[in-house]
Amino acid sequence: TFVRNLIINAAPEEVKEKLKEIKTKLDLFKNKVLKDYKKSVIGISLLPPPPKGKDDKKDDEFHVFILAHEQDIKKVLDVRDKLIVDIEKIAQETDKRLKPQVMMVDELKEACFDAKYDLIQLIANSAILYDSTDMLVAVKVAEIHKSMVIKKFEKYIVSYVAAGSLFRGEKSNDIDVYIVVDDTDVKKMSRFELRDKLRNIIIDMSFDAADIVGVKKQFHPQIYILTDFWESI
Repeated sequence: TFVRNLIINAAPEEVKEKLKEIKTKLDLFKNKVLKDYKKSVIGISLLPPPPKGKDDKKDDEFHVFILAHEQDIKKVLDVRDKLIVDIEKIAQETDKRLKPQVMMVDELKEACFDAKYDLIQLIANSAILYDSTDMLVAVKVAEIHKSMVIKKFEKYIVSYVAAGSLFRGEKSNDIDVYIVVDDTDVKKMSRFELRDKLRNIIIDMSFDAADIVGVKKQFHPQIYILTDFWESI
């Protein structure tokens, strides 16, 4: 659960102690938010503490990430602005140390498109409090798996793409990711041999990543060859 998520993320001991101290307040904050905005809010998690500055006096702040979804594209900004104001008020009433950060699913997708990987890593390393669609879990397992894959096959990996309805903020039984492998500089084997060789290892890594996070959904990495895309154009 909550403490388990934090242990999985290898959080420092001082963070674990602070978590125990404020857990009641976090649960209270979560319940208040969901009471008023359960239709909009699909995820809540405790973010890792920001880096400390020399004169940083904000050690007692707890940054809480709130992920919200609005299907009507015309209402996204209005819903976001209202959530920011109202959730900030809830946080202040619950505990002034709580610092909520509201993001819409569309904004999270834009962050991926804009290669804001630091933000994705921050969310992936957060401790999940609420995750109605399992989108936060999907981000977490995909980020861990991506790190494994890139560490092992960096020169061959062109793209690692989060795909499917779950990453759109919708419910799904599967977590799908697409991995594009560069075969243009391979001389010792055919591109299909390369794909199959890497595929077996990448699939094994997906099981490891799912075990680390404790994912119950099916995690499906799909491997593609770069030249297949060029030939299809």
